[in-house]
Amino acid sequence: MASRQSQTRDGSTEQQPNGAMEVALQTISLALVDDHPIFLSGLQQLFRKQKDFKVVGVAENMEGLKQLCQREQPAVVLMDFEFPGGDGITATSFLRKEVPGTKIVMLTGYDNPDLIFRAIKVGAVGYLLKNTRSKEILDTLRRVAAGEVFLSPDLASKFLSEFQRDQEIEELRRMVQTLTKREEQVLRLVATGATNKEISGQLFISELTVKMHLASIFRKLHVNDRTKAAVLALKAGLGEK
Repeated sequence: MASRQSQTRDGSTEQQPNGAMEVALQTISLALVDDHPIFLSGLQQLFRKQKDFKVVGVAENMEGLKQLCQREQPAVVLMDFEFPGGDGITATSFLRKEVPGTKIVMLTGYDNPDLIFRAIKVGAVGYLLKNTRSKEILDTLRRVAAGEVFLSPDLASKFLSEFQRDQEIEELRRMVQTLTKREEQVLRLVATGATNKEISGQLFISELTVKMHLASIFRKLHVNDRTKAAVLALKAGLGEK
């Protein structure tokens, strides 16, 4: 072992190991969840080679995950999105409630922006694909254990797009809520492609009244024609009812 010299009170020197001045390496307790034994075995081998990780247990289903995490309360859980008895969303919701100090990272084959958004929304702090290189997996878990939220650059871009889309839809719904009941009825019909005459006939109002409602709708939705109004109506979910 390498050593260094230190001076005593009487001026003599004594040997001290370098480690005496170093901060002890913090061990990250880790639980692994995947229902593919070969892949799970590969992960275990990866972490056995790391001095700062300790795998406290593995699980292949939802019940095993619950028991493992309640018993061990690991610092980090690395899990697949789908496994028998549950999925990443329900598992994350459970863990956030039962073991709030545990950080959840998804390691899956799905790069669906909606899944990424939902996972982060319920409390996951990392999302990696199964083709991610080992070094990136290790670096991500270390950053997550230190308190960071991490997505690989390509997934972060998809997450941001999904987040912006979700925010846009929420804003549209807020604008739609400013419409009167009659204006909403008119807008729903506009979204189906109905003409002013058809709207007039279905709602038993004059075409002039339809035009007046449309003018008010355009103003409230910040658009200047019925096509844009129809697109916004569909985005806000009015065409679903």
